[in-house]
Amino acid sequence: MKKMRAFRLGGTVLAAILAIVVLFPFYLVIINSCKNANDIVANPIEFFSASFDQLITNLTSVMNNSNFNFWYAGNFLGISMLQSYPGIIFAYLGFGGAMTVFILTGFIKGIPYELEEAAAIDGCSPEGTFFKIVFPLLKPMEVTVTILNGMWIWNDYLLPSMMLGQNGKIKTLPVAVQAFVGSCVKQWDLILSAALLAMLPMIILFLLAQKQIMSGMVEGAIK
Repeated sequence: MKKMRAFRLGGTVLAAILAIVVLFPFYLVIINSCKNANDIVANPIEFFSASFDQLITNLTSVMNNSNFNFWYAGNFLGISMLQSYPGIIFAYLGFGGAMTVFILTGFIKGIPYELEEAAAIDGCSPEGTFFKIVFPLLKPMEVTVTILNGMWIWNDYLLPSMMLGQNGKIKTLPVAVQAFVGSCVKQWDLILSAALLAMLPMIILFLLAQKQIMSGMVEGAIK
């Protein structure tokens, strides 16, 4: 019994250490988003020099900065695949399609065929069977693939930087954050505030849907 308690205590301590290591970068981003550039350089770890007013100032500067204007309305029906919405969208559809098909196929194979037979006996068409019977059962999988694809697409830097360029009018958040980094000057207050803006939506979305993600991954893999 004593060995079991000691093992559990050791596991708890290890988990706490790992949590601190994982969460420490988030702590740095959040508190330094609440500082000016001089305070960040002087002491990036200090908590007491951070202020909410400075956070509002930094966020306002980021949103009003021309380099952060990634909402530029491009021509979706244009022919060019570079520096355009169609190009980056089609690229992500190609990269994300494989995982989406894998997860959805694994789950659909586990749906009893008797449900489709019963719907056919009741006079339901194949299209009606899918949208009225099968599609509602895919809700956990739909949430899973939406979150998993959304998280890596939201955070991706390499593909947008190659297809949209560093100085184009169309920018994703990671590319827009990079615009605040120069060869001689690094605006750390704006960089970290922009990074905070980029992180928050995905963190909130993951916290709200983490149960659906885990259950969907397990069910999709098993079935």
